[in-house]
Amino acid sequence: MRTRIAHTIEIFEAARKPLFTVLDGISREDLDWQPAEGMRGIGKICRHMYRVDVWFLKQLGITPVIAEDGPGPAKEIAARMKTIQGQIVSEVDACGSDADLVAERTSPDGKMTLRLGATVIHIAQHYLYHLAQITYLRRIRDPEWSAPLDEWETATHIIEDRILE
Repeated sequence: MRTRIAHTIEIFEAARKPLFTVLDGISREDLDWQPAEGMRGIGKICRHMYRVDVWFLKQLGITPVIAEDGPGPAKEIAARMKTIQGQIVSEVDACGSDADLVAERTSPDGKMTLRLGATVIHIAQHYLYHLAQITYLRRIRDPEWSAPLDEWETATHIIEDRILE
């Protein structure tokens, strides 16, 4: 029987995988492009995603392996995303039981109570939300680029399967 730990990792991995397809081969110009004044482009959305990951880890009482930082080329952004996401997978994988995954944790400031498993699923949903945005922006800049539809479908089916099991 599969555990909640395995399901959580499977969903998280499926949700994060397409993000790197969007960044693969993108020009610096397209990465830094903003659709309008004050709106996030692909690079800013990706940096936002790993900053949110850092914030959630801190709220869970976990010291992030990366610090928030500024813009860079797609390979650097992808490397930061992979590093923090790898830490998230390691934290889930380190749970000794499903009970550890769903145990309540109080944020360092005492204002929030979170559970690692629920937080990681929330992060996965956050990725899929922004995947739609960055895919749309990439297609605006390069209409010939092939969107990661198969990877998105795979993520959708994995989530569906876990919910309906």
